[in-house]
Amino acid sequence: MRLPDREQQELDEIERRLAEDDPKLAAKLNRPAPRVPRRTLVLAGLLLTYAVGLIVVVAGVTLSSVVLIALGACVVLGVFAWFAVRAWREHRE
Repeated sequence: MRLPDREQQELDEIERRLAEDDPKLAAKLNRPAPRVPRRTLVLAGLLLTYAVGLIVVVAGVTLSSVVLIALGACVVLGVFAWFAVRAWREHRE
């Protein structure tokens, strides 16, 4: 959405004054924000899923629940299976 000309001029003036008053801050604000690579987000998600699976296994053992133990084990093994399939696909290419 575009700003009206008057508001854009005011904003440009504020930006100019900021650059004069504190050049370091102005340079820092003009830098684009660092972007987290998708691969890092996927890895973090898988590690979190693995940790949740382990917690479910421990809860199952604590509560003597075979269902929780099996569910947690499936989650943990699913993470390992995902890594194995991914490695196999990359090796195949």
